[in-house]
Amino acid sequence: MTAIAATIFTIPRLSRRARAAVLTIHVAMSVGWLGLDGALVALEVAGLSTANAAMRAGIGAAMAVIACWVLIPVVFASLTSGLVLALSTPWGLGRYWWVLAKCGIAGALTAAGLAFLLPQLPSLVAGGGEPAGIQTLIARALALVLLLAATGLSVVKPWGKTPRGRAVAPAGRRPAKQASTEPDQALAQRPEKRGARVPAPRSGQQPGRVPGKQPSILAQQK
Repeated sequence: MTAIAATIFTIPRLSRRARAAVLTIHVAMSVGWLGLDGALVALEVAGLSTANAAMRAGIGAAMAVIACWVLIPVVFASLTSGLVLALSTPWGLGRYWWVLAKCGIAGALTAAGLAFLLPQLPSLVAGGGEPAGIQTLIARALALVLLLAATGLSVVKPWGKTPRGRAVAPAGRRPAKQASTEPDQALAQRPEKRGARVPAPRSGQQPGRVPGKQPSILAQQK
């Protein structure tokens, strides 16, 4: 499914500034998602640990405002920016296992959250509170653990490439140049063998001249 989506929905390569902007938005929204879920877990614990009805009503109203008006936009902004980054960079959507795992976590949490919030959405929009419960606390704690795992996957990037990632060459990578089989002309023109060491010229001797016996003065006069 992800391979088909990556093939159909392709986005042109982003410029450096555009990619930096989208990456900043994605990191900020993902961290916000993690922090909001942690805040909801803390409010759930506070609501279950108190017997004051007014305090529980206030905690439920705060949870409804956070879940309806803050968490939902942050989640969709994180998903959208993540898809844009995956489809417009060499990471791809189905080339690496950690990307697939992170997409699976985000999709599962989004589907579970919508299934939980949609039945209560009319009352939440009207100003009603979200009732605290043990099941809701367990679900939110599990979501917090999964979000922490997704954050770790983004940092560590484990498991390497998928079979599709190994089959498709990364975009923008040039193939390695083949080694030239032609002989080195400079070495071919040199009279000495390859690897032979040429003695360094002595003082007063021209380079390249083989040292020998100097002619005597008498021979020069003859």
